Amino acid sequence: MLSRRSLMQGALGAGFGALSQAPALAQAAEWPQRPVRLVVPFAPGGGADIATRQLCEQLRKGWGGTATVIDNKPGANTIIAAETVLNAPRDGSTFLATISLTTQLPYLMAKVPFNPATDLVPVGAITVEQLVLVANPAAGARTLPELFAAARREPHRFAFGSYGIGSNSHLVLNELNRASGTEIVHSPYKGAAPAVQAVLGGEVALAVSNYGTVKQHIASGKLVPLAVTGERRSRFLPAVPSFAELGIKGFETPAWIGVFAARGVPDAIVQKLGADMRKALQAPELVTKLVDFGQEPGQMTVAEFQALVRRDEENAGRMIRAAGIRLE
Repeated sequence: MLSRRSLMQGALGAGFGALSQAPALAQAAEWPQRPVRLVVPFAPGGGADIATRQLCEQLRKGWGGTATVIDNKPGANTIIAAETVLNAPRDGSTFLATISLTTQLPYLMAKVPFNPATDLVPVGAITVEQLVLVANPAAGARTLPELFAAARREPHRFAFGSYGIGSNSHLVLNELNRASGTEIVHSPYKGAAPAVQAVLGGEVALAVSNYGTVKQHIASGKLVPLAVTGERRSRFLPAVPSFAELGIKGFETPAWIGVFAARGVPDAIVQKLGADMRKALQAPELVTKLVDFGQEPGQMTVAEFQALVRRDEENAGRMIRAAGIRLE
């Protein structure tokens, strides 16, 4: 049986705990009071950049006009952008808007200047989406089996533009090579948009991208969609088979674009930004913009996004180790 003294000590402890959290909660309630910067590790015009800009516009409205700033820091497989965030003050003024490549870095490099699992805190998903494999019509393939047949006839003829070594796009290429029994050449770019431009310009034959970046080019016939990630066909491209349908496994979970904080940013601010993001991503005007671009709004709680990041990291880690992909 608890003594009266124990009960009193427990009550006092709870009271002191509440008092100690009060400044952080008050800080979060007032946040943001100055511009918030989101650092994007890709060039302007790609899916991550566009989705982040659209989110920021909606957040600014919800924050009563408080400015949101996009800072594009492409290169070094998202390391430049991540370090920009990690070197910034941990006061809730700077966040990272990135893709799964950042969380996969420890599987790709012997030495990473930070640990994504401990130095970065997942805040919320901006979008979840199915990626689409597209080809230049000059490749002469209208389906993935046709591409494989051509690649076997002429090894090394085709090049594939990825958006970074070890990225989901690079993992797709590895599986394409495994399934085709040939060697499609890897050509990394600083984002999905430059890779797509390379396909349009004939520098490479193939690329994987979010649907929004290639939507108009598919409609005009300048790009041919061959397959999509995910367990089922995309509602945006119902005539195009999924990788799973074609026997290429490992890409059933959705690709995501998400926001991360540096470890040390007050948890109350992390939770508030997560809640504000979720609310913003439910706004009809933002949902319409994202869907028009071929993306589904994230609309996740902080805990849900953190669970998705963990699952995705584990799955990608297995694939990276099996493929022996390493950054030099």
